[in-house]
Amino acid sequence: MKIALRITLVFAVIVIGMVGAKIGYYEYTHRDGYASVAVSVNKATAANTTEYQTKPASTPTDALKSLTVEVPDRFVIYTAEDSKGSPQGSTVEKPNLLKSVFIGDSVSLGFARYCAKQGIMKDTVFLTAGSYSISHALSTNTAKDKGYQHPMYKGKETPVINAISEINPENIYICLGINDIAGSGVEGTVKNYCKLINAIRKELSDANIYVVSTTFLVETAQKTNLNNLNLANLNHNLKLLCLKYDRLEYIDIMSSLQDEKFALKAEYCSDEYIHQTDSAYAVWAKALGATQ
Repeated sequence: MKIALRITLVFAVIVIGMVGAKIGYYEYTHRDGYASVAVSVNKATAANTTEYQTKPASTPTDALKSLTVEVPDRFVIYTAEDSKGSPQGSTVEKPNLLKSVFIGDSVSLGFARYCAKQGIMKDTVFLTAGSYSISHALSTNTAKDKGYQHPMYKGKETPVINAISEINPENIYICLGINDIAGSGVEGTVKNYCKLINAIRKELSDANIYVVSTTFLVETAQKTNLNNLNLANLNHNLKLLCLKYDRLEYIDIMSSLQDEKFALKAEYCSDEYIHQTDSAYAVWAKALGATQ
């Protein structure tokens, strides 16, 4: 009788443990079973994967994910043979364009000009500048000889942290990383992204932050470190980061612009390098839901 009771208790503990584990995490699995991502209360880990589902529609109240971003302890780094280009799909179905700021480099500056011509995203403040990087965005240096220029805001050069503090937007879009890869590599660029997100959170703790996928170069324009494989690896790691935290979302634009070699399609490129045409920016607008 005692033996039967012990077996029953052990079985009950196992069942309770299995149920608790099921409640405590979400698993995102590539449709072909290639790999999976497990997102727990405190940590996200991943094996090699090229496609992720979106975040759960709702999160149990006992498993809310933090807003403060920590540097990942594991990175997804592909070889050319393993890479399937930029990760497909977004962690949010419909981004919020109201009361928004868009931070970016020269590629995003082109999008800002496209929006002005099309009369869309009128309520968005674009803080974009040529050759802008994440490390630049982290800086509040306004010296004229610093070697780069912050975006223009109200007619003067303004560090983005200072600008968003004044604007106080509800939603912040970030599209940076191209100008960081060559010097910082994939992991260094992701680490700086974490620092930037936290710096923004420090100023605006309630803001929704949207990470927009970094876009690729045309096949012939790739360099030793600034290449499409590194940019794809950056996008994968940024998407994993966004899956891990609340009010941090990833928006996929690149997978709609890449060709069979996982490069920027020639018809979407305006300069045989990385800058883009109006037809490419129409894809951006669609991905962002910018219709007016």
